[in-house]
Amino acid sequence: MNKYSYYQKLLEKKREQKEYNQLRCFTPPEEPHGPSMINFASNDFLGLSEHPYVKKNTIKYVLEWGAGTTPSRLVTQHLECHRSVEEKLAELVGKETSLLFPSTYQMHQQILSTLAPKDSLIFIDRFSNPALIQAAIGTRAKVFRFEHQNYTQLSDLLEKTESTSTAKLILTESLFSLNGEMSDLKKLSELAEKFGALLYIEDSNAVSMLGKHGMGLASHRRGVDIATGSFGKGSGSFGAFVTCNALMREYLITFNPQLLENTMLPPAVLGAINGALDLIPDMQVERQKVQNLSTYLRDALKEDHWDIGNPSAHLIPLISLEESHCQKLSRALSEKNILATFLRPPTVPQGASRLRFTIHAHLSQEDLSLLLKTLKTLKEEPSLSIV
Repeated sequence: MNKYSYYQKLLEKKREQKEYNQLRCFTPPEEPHGPSMINFASNDFLGLSEHPYVKKNTIKYVLEWGAGTTPSRLVTQHLECHRSVEEKLAELVGKETSLLFPSTYQMHQQILSTLAPKDSLIFIDRFSNPALIQAAIGTRAKVFRFEHQNYTQLSDLLEKTESTSTAKLILTESLFSLNGEMSDLKKLSELAEKFGALLYIEDSNAVSMLGKHGMGLASHRRGVDIATGSFGKGSGSFGAFVTCNALMREYLITFNPQLLENTMLPPAVLGAINGALDLIPDMQVERQKVQNLSTYLRDALKEDHWDIGNPSAHLIPLISLEESHCQKLSRALSEKNILATFLRPPTVPQGASRLRFTIHAHLSQEDLSLLLKTLKTLKEEPSLSIV
């Protein structure tokens, strides 16, 4: 028996089910004056990955600290540049302390496995980011998934378990990547306080764009016990973070020493993050531009009778489309040099496939007008059958 036959059969089954995902690589056209790809899939909301100050700070950190880091901060007792970035981040978010991680996936797994031991209870919004859901399921806790933003159901679930003395955690996104809707953090804080639960907010899609100093919807908000974010989005760089009070940090480190055994972010990444943190609080002009473009696109899509749900920020979905229709539309847009995010299972729940347009500072009014014109043309194309 061929040792690869088992895997080959599963791949073929995925192809038959049209669930075969592959990485896509887009290259500039060969013609020097050919059309360029308009990117509506970028998470670099403020364009910080290309900002001269961020680049300069990245180089500065490499020259001062080198290209890499030693295995863990337990060995190095905290590199100064690492500690200073954590302190700056905590201050900007309005928390006592913070910790940096290589990735959001790893961060959620390690933190939740520490905070939610056996017999703990986790309550999580069904539309939360897949990495957050997988991390919750991966704990030894009992997981309750409440319907999207159904706080009445969440309250009922919490009330039924009120007599339980074990740890309780409420998990959700502040700005949902799936549909661009915002959570009611005030209501969630009230429920967490009433029923003695920790409130754990994944804030990645809001960091740099929303909240005080642009540091997220969970920043400087009482009642949010733990806020997490991604530097791959907010700062156009790499890595992730958690912010919390000193007690939570001490608990995490004490009960999961592995948190400090992780290889630290390299100086280049720390330099980029530090540079971004210097800039984000003062980038209100750029944030306002993104908000204006987002409002324009939302209104125009509704006027053209596209179902976009109720997004309220810079993430705008096209929903109520079958997966095959979404795929056709995604390919058609790509052929017109327009890149959008195609969300399909298992990234989203079954039956929830959609396209998503991310508005960022590098886009222009002309880019949005071209997108709308192209969508209108494609909607009338019989061969696409997208409506």
